[in-house]
Amino acid sequence: MRENTLNIHENQQGAGDNTSSSAPVHGWEDHLPLGHLSILRVDQLNTHPNLKAISKECLPPEPDLEYNWDPLDGCALSNTPTWILPRISLESPGPPTIFSGRQDPVAALVKNQAAELRKLIKSSAIYALSSLVSPLISLVIAPFLTHNLSPSDYGILTITNTAIGLTSGITQLGLGSAFFRAYGYDYTLQKDRHDIVATATTLLCLISIPTAIILAMIAPTLANLFFGRSSLGNYISLAGGVVALQNLIVPGLTWLRAENRALFYSLLSISSLLVTLFTNIILVGMLRYGVTGSIIATGSGYACIVICTLPVIVLRAGIKIRVDIARNLLSFGLPLVLNFVSYWVLQLSDRYLLSLFASLAETARYAVTYTLGSAMAVVVMGPFTLAWPATVFAIARRKDAAQIFKLVFRWFSLFLLFAAFCLSLVGIELLNWLFPVTYRSAAFVIPVVAESMAFYGIYNIFKSGLDVIRKTWLISIYTTVAALVNIALNLVLIPHYGAMGAAVATLFAYIVLATIAYIVNQRIYPIPFEISMFIIAMLIGIALYVGSDFLAQVQGTYIAVGIRICALVLYGACLIVLGMLSNRFQ
Repeated sequence: MRENTLNIHENQQGAGDNTSSSAPVHGWEDHLPLGHLSILRVDQLNTHPNLKAISKECLPPEPDLEYNWDPLDGCALSNTPTWILPRISLESPGPPTIFSGRQDPVAALVKNQAAELRKLIKSSAIYALSSLVSPLISLVIAPFLTHNLSPSDYGILTITNTAIGLTSGITQLGLGSAFFRAYGYDYTLQKDRHDIVATATTLLCLISIPTAIILAMIAPTLANLFFGRSSLGNYISLAGGVVALQNLIVPGLTWLRAENRALFYSLLSISSLLVTLFTNIILVGMLRYGVTGSIIATGSGYACIVICTLPVIVLRAGIKIRVDIARNLLSFGLPLVLNFVSYWVLQLSDRYLLSLFASLAETARYAVTYTLGSAMAVVVMGPFTLAWPATVFAIARRKDAAQIFKLVFRWFSLFLLFAAFCLSLVGIELLNWLFPVTYRSAAFVIPVVAESMAFYGIYNIFKSGLDVIRKTWLISIYTTVAALVNIALNLVLIPHYGAMGAAVATLFAYIVLATIAYIVNQRIYPIPFEISMFIIAMLIGIALYVGSDFLAQVQGTYIAVGIRICALVLYGACLIVLGMLSNRFQ
């Protein structure tokens, strides 16, 4: 059935213009200029509850409108208040504007979709402040630690940080992701939202503090399991404290993100990283505390955020548990714990397997090159993934959500491929300039891991439908399958190829992850993703990278750099052309 529409005439006269009482009223529709009409649905109109009613006594005594009516004083139509109504935009509510001329519905739709993309880009740009500072500080910390720690000690530190990440992810109970769903979608009242903050904080305190105590009690056993030496149990005890601090930063940072306080979030994150950097310099470089000093430095960075956010949470939201909110958070978040464990296996378990099948020194080399290759996850994906959870549900409410998701995939996937190409070139140069010679033998890991991060980036777009329809348990299945693929490939490839085998296993596991997410999402939340465009763009990038690397190997330093830069520029031009062609033929 055709939807009801209203033809709205926009009065562009000044507020003081009045309607003559002697003019005939009937037949007004024959005199309206068609160029000043806008066709809208009834449900798109704003309401005006403050419009004043005209008294019955002020109306003419007879229904016949064609006569000379002498109204009562103060009741003439020329004395009644007039309202200059703003046009009703197809876009989200915003400042009223006066409309003139017929608006093309298609143009309005495209403009509206572009507005959503600009909003996402703006938020991502602000989050990029902290995401850009993070790799810069890492480029100081990582070489600093590799020069002040032996490869074996750096391998121990890598295993410890990996264990901290696993334990934190499990004990956070998925509350970080559940927070966004509850805060931005399920609850709208400010009081309820404060209770969400309070409940999430209390739940994390109740799980994190006992976890730190238990880890301290069983530290020697875990040290023997991870390092083969129970005497290193003090590392595990310190790691337990770091886990508790890392968990307690979650409510404050997620609250800032949910409120779109991107600048405050970035400033806090940067401050934390700077504290970690300077504490490492003092404890590891000056006082020679080694691995112990680096673990304490990591905890100091988290403590900085806790000190700045926890008092504000207590003052504004309090510390309490509201049962209905706790149930909401846990029902959404707990299925994500398995997802996180699978993701940990997918991304970090290879370090532990390398330490078993190879050596701690090989683990250290792989960790350094993996960090350089995955810099895209911080520089590019970091700002996006920080802004995306608060944006995805706003897009999902729109009738054209599928088209907006399609646009996001198109340009974000192309940007990911370009970033992988660029950061692969930069990462190898940084490895040669900043790190000891012993780490350069694993340089081949960098481009493989960079391409893996590109697939992980598009996976985050593919799974958006599951977040919207609240089927997060499927995400756990995806990551579990990918993790099993990763472990199986690691067990086969690491004994024969070492670090390279681990990198290849990671790439194939991420391809499997993205493929499964795409297939299932198309069945339950169909979105017309442009997969063929992505594959073509990826193959062009691989061909240009391999070709430029082959040519650069037989040239001098400056010519080699020029060849790589030319390949990068050419690839960027190819991606832009692909994106524009896709936009034209959509």
